[in-house]
Amino acid sequence: MPTRGYRLEPQPDIPPYVRNLGKTYKQFEGIDWLNVGLDSRTRFEYRKNDYRPWTDTSTNPASSKRRYFPNSLWLLRTRAYIGVKDILDPFRFVVEFQDSRAFNSIYELQGQEINETDLISGYGELYFKDAFGGDDRGNDRPLSVRAGRFHLELVDRRLIAENEFRNTTNTFDGLRIKIGKRDNDWDLDNFAMRPVVRLPYEFDRPDWQNWVYGSVLSVRRWSEFATIQPYFIGRKQYGDPSSASAASRVSRETYSPGLRLYGVLGNFDYDVDVTKQFGQIGEYQPFGGTSLLKSVRLDAIAYAFEAGYTYVDHPWKPRISVNYAYGSGDKSPYDNANQTLDILYGFNQPFSRNDYFAWNNVKAPKIRLEFTPTKNLQIDTAFGGFWLASTAAAWDRANLYAPLGNRGGYLGSEVDVRVRYKLSQYINLTASYARFWPGSFPSSFGPPVVAQTYFPQSFRGQTTTTNGLTAQPTDFFYLEATANAFGDGQPITSNPAQDVAGIFRAEPSSLATPTWRDFYVGLNGGGAWSSPRSTVSVGPISRAQPSLPVAATSNMLPTNFELSGFLGGGQIGWNRKFKTNVVAGLETDLHGVSGNTDRKDQATKAWSIGNTFVNYGVRSATLNFLGTARGRLGYLATPSVLLYGTGGLAYGGVTSNAALFTYRVGGFTITQGNPLNQETRIGWTAGGGLEWALSPNWSAKAEYLHYDLGTATAMAPVFHPSGFYGYGVLSQTKFDGNVVHAGVNRHFDMSSK
Repeated sequence: MPTRGYRLEPQPDIPPYVRNLGKTYKQFEGIDWLNVGLDSRTRFEYRKNDYRPWTDTSTNPASSKRRYFPNSLWLLRTRAYIGVKDILDPFRFVVEFQDSRAFNSIYELQGQEINETDLISGYGELYFKDAFGGDDRGNDRPLSVRAGRFHLELVDRRLIAENEFRNTTNTFDGLRIKIGKRDNDWDLDNFAMRPVVRLPYEFDRPDWQNWVYGSVLSVRRWSEFATIQPYFIGRKQYGDPSSASAASRVSRETYSPGLRLYGVLGNFDYDVDVTKQFGQIGEYQPFGGTSLLKSVRLDAIAYAFEAGYTYVDHPWKPRISVNYAYGSGDKSPYDNANQTLDILYGFNQPFSRNDYFAWNNVKAPKIRLEFTPTKNLQIDTAFGGFWLASTAAAWDRANLYAPLGNRGGYLGSEVDVRVRYKLSQYINLTASYARFWPGSFPSSFGPPVVAQTYFPQSFRGQTTTTNGLTAQPTDFFYLEATANAFGDGQPITSNPAQDVAGIFRAEPSSLATPTWRDFYVGLNGGGAWSSPRSTVSVGPISRAQPSLPVAATSNMLPTNFELSGFLGGGQIGWNRKFKTNVVAGLETDLHGVSGNTDRKDQATKAWSIGNTFVNYGVRSATLNFLGTARGRLGYLATPSVLLYGTGGLAYGGVTSNAALFTYRVGGFTITQGNPLNQETRIGWTAGGGLEWALSPNWSAKAEYLHYDLGTATAMAPVFHPSGFYGYGVLSQTKFDGNVVHAGVNRHFDMSSK
């Protein structure tokens, strides 16, 4: 019985998107020795005030300065799999490729986002089906010996995982020997492997400085209420001083024995895992830089437990659960021990949707609710808090470190919600939102921007690369669509292409007329364009007589930006047909946006008595995402064709930035203001469209919308290294524009017939 713990069940050896060809297509019946897989996932991510550190300073402006801008990122992942079994036994083999790409990012791309076409599985396997006889349920207990490149997930995924949420996959080169399988009353998994270094634009290579090894024993018949998993995972890392990663520069020897226990007792379920780590690790001493590196004793512990209750008699099958995770952190940088857990290659999503936490230096209680309102709709939501296990150890995922332990330990709280919907046998949709509110520890690293720039606060030994953003809440949401070329695992009785084409074929009149009394969900895509008008000006903002030269009062001319690009997302709605041909309804949609950004540069000269000044202005405008909530009112021109008008609320994420500098020719530089406005604005939208019912359950639509999000305004004082001049820079940008998109809807009849 699998665990009911939230996202704790490891992926099987054969990836979930893979299908057995003979069991999928009747036409290929008998070819059950071939496993095939092909899927593609597209995800739009929007992150505002992202705490995860960025280090690239080679771009202009440097990424460290652009952290104030939200990121609207498109991620595309495609995987293909071929596996041969049985027919050549005992020899089997698997080849699997993955292509991971990212678009529309304003920051440097990370190894977790992009890895162009690469091998993630390429191994040969000796598989002896009944090498150890069978168990008392009649299942054979095989022996498998696998060598090559592979990915795997162990125990509850907290230490070794594929990280399938991410756009790239953790892979390893090495040897895996397994006695038994999941269907057996017990199995033993043994491995010795090197992690593979992801090279975004080159073929990946193993990390020759690193070995991971261990064993996991799974005993499933120990009790009808429990599965017990004693395990051991070790790591041997040889320090590489030339590595770009600080974690790889130090030597490390980690031993991680552990025990996991999980099971179901009626409506109750539980999952408990505890691991103790010991060994040796290289450690840089505070204030010493790389010159003070010594080997210290590793002495860490981590545990996590989850308890849930499922209301099996309720049609929605709600499950409410509580969990608590603890991972130790270094108690002091000045002793000869380090208590920070080695997180190895674990899966972080169960800790935080924002991916801010791992299983080290953290105390994390959380409560979660999961339910299934309809057969194909799943929803889960949670609220949790986070504390440092040790205030003297780092919050690694945000690169915040106070070795004196003088910043407190409360990290913050997070709420998240995720909605998953199975649109068809081939397509699954997901939408998720998470908001993190910073606590006292991260807030203490976020003094006002002005104070950081002009009055920097230097705390010896304390580090941060977040530029003060950790004093502000963060927002993260994503829209995701996954398509599997071989369906959902159920037998496919006809060519999928013919099934899709059949939607557009005319049907008998008795079946082709929809009721227009329904609920629907769908996807759409198209284009958005606009010409936001922006003004940037300088003027006095205090009663004091400013001493800044008159050159700084020169107004920057108004600018019309030209924004255009791709727009795509999903919609849900409701229709109600009246006795006449009038149809009224409600619809809400949410779109990720790509390419809707523009930048203008301008320089002007001005003169003061005895001096010449040059004003230089940089202005930018970006539409990050767009959503609407609208009413629809239409008329059925035919039983299958609806013409409608629509209007209502529009909301969108916008960024308006203006940086204005004044230079005195032949003299000092006067640094002026940098007003930045990034917010979610609310406005209105109106338009119209046509929806054509292709069948009782499917429709296609084309639609035009005009939106108006109002004016984004920001003011920033003008500063010079010697002080405030009494002037301010005012930036105003009007965000309105147009959308043309087309989409497809899946309808669910709600009529009384």
